[in-house]
Amino acid sequence: MFTPQLAVASIRPCALVSYDEDGSFKQECVMRFPRRLFPVVSAVALLSLSLTTTGVSSGAASLNKEALSQSSIKRATPLATKGGKVLLNSTTYAIYWGSQSAFPSDLVSGMATLLSGFTGSSYLATANQYVGGTATTAYAGSYFDSSTPPKSAPNTAAIVAEVSKVLTANSLTPDPNAIYLVYTSNLPKVSYCAWHASGSIGTTTVQVAYMPNTAGTTGCYPTSGYLPGVTNYSYGTRSLADNTAHEFMEAVTDPVSPTGWTDSTGSEIG
Repeated sequence: MFTPQLAVASIRPCALVSYDEDGSFKQECVMRFPRRLFPVVSAVALLSLSLTTTGVSSGAASLNKEALSQSSIKRATPLATKGGKVLLNSTTYAIYWGSQSAFPSDLVSGMATLLSGFTGSSYLATANQYVGGTATTAYAGSYFDSSTPPKSAPNTAAIVAEVSKVLTANSLTPDPNAIYLVYTSNLPKVSYCAWHASGSIGTTTVQVAYMPNTAGTTGCYPTSGYLPGVTNYSYGTRSLADNTAHEFMEAVTDPVSPTGWTDSTGSEIG
């Protein structure tokens, strides 16, 4: 059995809400320009096309609503690399933790379509200039743990431990190029939409993302950008798809934060 160990607890919440380890929060919206522009329209087009061709319904990707306060918008400094790890060729795993009846009914199929459709898209191509080549990703499937997730906000160690548990249960070894997205059936009282971080399972550094169930909230829902057909997905799946696309791109370009691509304040591409 793998023993999870916390390596880096650099939490980067979705919607550009900065989260400090002492539990304090600060909301800000960073305007991204040419080199760091997040291609919202491309991401939405990708998901719409994928869902249309497969017959599955789900949605995705624009800035989160809670980050759009005009009073909090500021211009960011350019991204620069610190020379750390980036994910040129990644693999994604979707882990669903908790009662399956608490998730949106179309979430599992929608996330499978989104994650399997990134490679070859203009959305993922945004990462090429950061990872030193043509970024690719492969979807490794969905995994389930029906135990109860934490009722309060989990830390990085708790999410890494859950990943380790699921890998062990499925006779899988930790992959240093994987992004393990952990979707929980609940939403604790938190001031963010999602976050990504890294930690260790044995001697392997892995990337994880905490994706609480934002189906019942409004602050994490995309404000615009959907193409026809995408709105066939449930509200909750569209919200979680937005968070997924955001954390995925940040995990590719700054997997062991803040050693990859960030600006002078530590903000990432998202």
